Amino acid sequence: MTRPYLILRPQPGNDASAQRATALGLEVVQIPLFEVVPVREEALPEGPFDALLVTSANGARYGSEALARFPDLPAYVVGEASAQAVRDAGHAQIIVGGGDAATTVPMIEQAGHARILHVCGEETRPFDPLSLSITRHICYRSEARDMRPFTKMLVTMPPSVIAVHSPAAGRRLNALLPPSCRNHFILAISEATAQAVGSGWRRVTVAPEPNDSALLRLATSLCIGAT
Repeated sequence: MTRPYLILRPQPGNDASAQRATALGLEVVQIPLFEVVPVREEALPEGPFDALLVTSANGARYGSEALARFPDLPAYVVGEASAQAVRDAGHAQIIVGGGDAATTVPMIEQAGHARILHVCGEETRPFDPLSLSITRHICYRSEARDMRPFTKMLVTMPPSVIAVHSPAAGRRLNALLPPSCRNHFILAISEATAQAVGSGWRRVTVAPEPNDSALLRLATSLCIGAT
């Protein structure tokens, strides 16, 4: 017996997660709850800055103008997905951090940088800036998709493993599925995400690292050979 693996994250990340899960033999269901759209600000921050911080691949995709403005600054990214997106945007100096902003910021501080431009989305996970002066440049946001075409599917799906990649997705899932339809395993990318999904689920597990790879490792054991 196998359990379906439901992926809620926006595109193009949803497809990337689905491809990796499918390659491992999982039965994948894709229902993005949000659509990522660009945010246009009046002007890019002028600086001066010592380094860039990019905390998602979408930050690189939608913040390419900011990356191009400061081509000589080192770009600190939180993982390989964001690193590849920064490379695709044409930026050369890339330092891969520890998986999220909380573990990457100490690396920036230890390198002697002080003034940081954070290229990010409208919703970011809180982190301690330590001694750094951080200026946020918001270049994208997530818009909720119309879930009415998927309502019947969501409330009637068999016990599944659901990957939840953000607190926003957790809150929306909590609103979409009533208590009578929660016989599912939730894999949350962070503790804040686990709190956002609410109660009543068969099990809620927080990934040991805040990334898609950690979620997928957990999913494999829950989806394949399930009883």
